[in-house]
Amino acid sequence: MFNPTADRVATIVALVAEGYTDRMVLAHDAACYMDYFSGDVAQELLNQAAPNWNYNHISDHVLPALRESGVSDADIDALLIDNPRRYFAG
Repeated sequence: MFNPTADRVATIVALVAEGYTDRMVLAHDAACYMDYFSGDVAQELLNQAAPNWNYNHISDHVLPALRESGVSDADIDALLIDNPRRYFAG
């Protein structure tokens, strides 16, 4: 909401280009329903304010934008699979 997706993607692309792929993971804080925005009107206002705050944002918007910007599938696999696996394996 405060840092547009295009800017976030540009940051990831720049960091990949600088060789930081092995030190990054992609994650987001998203929810399908926030009960502190109760009621249909509040939910609609939330959707207007943060239209990409959903579980599919990375796969539907971020990954295609990264690919269009030249980030390879191998780098994307590192961000989504290899690095988290290494991090959580300890």
